[in-house]
Amino acid sequence: MGNGDKLPRLELVSTLGFQGKIRNGLVFHSDKKHIVYSIGQTVMVKDIGSGKEYRYCGHSNTVSCVAVSKDGTLLASGQENFMGFKADVIVWNFQEQKIYGSHSIHRVKVEAVAFTCDSKYVVSLGGQDCGNVVVYDIDGLVPLCGNTAAPLAGGYANILRCANTRNDIFFSAGNNSLRIWKIDFKSRRVTPTNAAIGRIKREIKCFDVDLSDSFLYCGTASGDILKLQIVMLDGEHLAYDAKLLCCLTRVISKEIVGDIPLYSGGVTAIAVLKTGELLIGTGDGVVCRATQVELRAKDASKLLSKKPVGTKSKSKVETKLKELEKTVVKGHVSSIALRGDGHQFLVGSGKSEIYQVTLTEFQTERIYTCHGSAVNDIGFPYKCSDLFATCSKETIRVWNVSSSQELLRISVPNMTCNSLFLMQDGRSIISGWDDGKIRAHTPETGHPLYIIENAHQRGVTAIAATANCLRIVSGGGEGDVRVWDVTPSIQVLVRTMKEHKGGITCIRMKSDDKECVTSGADGSCIIWDLENFNRIQVVFANTIFQGVCYGPGEHQILSCGTDRKVTYYEVLDGTPVRSLEASLSGSINALDITDDCKMFVTGGADKLIKVWKYIEGIVTHVGEGHSDEITSLRISPNRKYIISVGKDGCIIRWKFPQ
Repeated sequence: MGNGDKLPRLELVSTLGFQGKIRNGLVFHSDKKHIVYSIGQTVMVKDIGSGKEYRYCGHSNTVSCVAVSKDGTLLASGQENFMGFKADVIVWNFQEQKIYGSHSIHRVKVEAVAFTCDSKYVVSLGGQDCGNVVVYDIDGLVPLCGNTAAPLAGGYANILRCANTRNDIFFSAGNNSLRIWKIDFKSRRVTPTNAAIGRIKREIKCFDVDLSDSFLYCGTASGDILKLQIVMLDGEHLAYDAKLLCCLTRVISKEIVGDIPLYSGGVTAIAVLKTGELLIGTGDGVVCRATQVELRAKDASKLLSKKPVGTKSKSKVETKLKELEKTVVKGHVSSIALRGDGHQFLVGSGKSEIYQVTLTEFQTERIYTCHGSAVNDIGFPYKCSDLFATCSKETIRVWNVSSSQELLRISVPNMTCNSLFLMQDGRSIISGWDDGKIRAHTPETGHPLYIIENAHQRGVTAIAATANCLRIVSGGGEGDVRVWDVTPSIQVLVRTMKEHKGGITCIRMKSDDKECVTSGADGSCIIWDLENFNRIQVVFANTIFQGVCYGPGEHQILSCGTDRKVTYYEVLDGTPVRSLEASLSGSINALDITDDCKMFVTGGADKLIKVWKYIEGIVTHVGEGHSDEITSLRISPNRKYIISVGKDGCIIRWKFPQ
């Protein structure tokens, strides 16, 4: 059917997603109203007051860094790409939401982008496979100059920061690398100066410079902060250098046993306030506001030596960090974004959550949350369109449809939930996990009801239940289909059906609960008799089936898979009735059909949502919004919305066409 360029577009209602693991991936716009972040291949701008979203689409792969110009008119973003391919840097017009300029000089990945203080140039830093820094002229829309980012002696650079008062100075840092760069616009050259830090070896995770460009603060993986003074060097050409003043560590509390001066998990985010105080984020989720204090400490080496009676013991002055306020967020702190005057700031965490924190009292509020990894499945309660549930690595989450707010989170550490099903009586959520267990939880509190141990050898990959909620049908990675009789107090294996040679990808129940259909990675779909526990019918195709469902009157089944086709099969004899070319590129991973079976929806590796008429076999609407493969989708019971999820961790709500 093609990509449907001339077909009507599905209306995108809301998007849930945030790449929290990107360093400095959350940025406040200069208007203090919008925040900038990325979801997969898309740069998102969100009004934090109204919740309105704007999407900037143009990257061909995952966005790896974002930045906002000082005047707020432009955005910049870089991406990562496959090995051997170029990675784009794109400059966006903020108001028009269009590409202003771009270049593809870096290889594989762009680690960081930054605007100069006059917003006329964009500096970009390539990854380890590239190793170059590039200065891009925005007015001329051409690269101005470039150079090798890290010294040949070793180390690499992966973070970037421009000066606040001069447009010809910027800084780069990384593992055993800290440099000050001087841009010569006339000769079109950029020259680095290695910072004078002596024999100190550090992996710098983050850094920031004060407003007057006098001091540079570098957070390290070791848990301390390097404080450097930026000085001007005399010579024929004006240049700058950075000299190490001290290594800042915490003032330890004697009341806490085992308290150490280093920040646990390393310093992963840092911001300098106008007052000179520091906002510090760490690898274990601690966010604190600290001020620099001078403390006198007795020199231990002098105390150990013998001194004449009456001599005074020498002491030295040490600069340390005294914590004024402190809070904790989930996951490592990846971003600290100051809001204008700094009375409030936002914290982005590695668990893909955004927190709003007040500067004075450090009151913390989680304002945004989403999945931090691929979402595997989605489900609606029986005849209820106000809520839906999703599952991914470690978590099952229940969401409010209208507000997109998380209502419940069920966590199982270090495990991945492959499939879930909401029981019709509304008393439990059953789920299949990669550790081979079936778990049941209450939908109100998330309290565990029961666990079926060793349900499948290679993980539970698909799950469904009967209408009376007394029987569960599960599929595993080894290809077994198992039927269980369950109550909150006892769970019994009734029968194991071995026909599939590959993992089970989908299970759909017939309305009378006497039959079910399963799709497998072995290229077969099997219809099972759940009373006699035998095979009724089987269909084969040269594909890996990813999804299946019943058609009108349950006389046909509808399947999709890696052959990029949607195929109708007769239940009676298993013959194919119709085959639709559903995608030009990539597999079809998910499909769902309306209750009246007049319309169905597909999604897959081409990142497109397509709405089809069942009888005519034609596409009526196409939805573009996902940045990675679509893994699952569902039509709401009231047929007002389509909820789709993907490998990028994104959850998108679409308006179902009337």
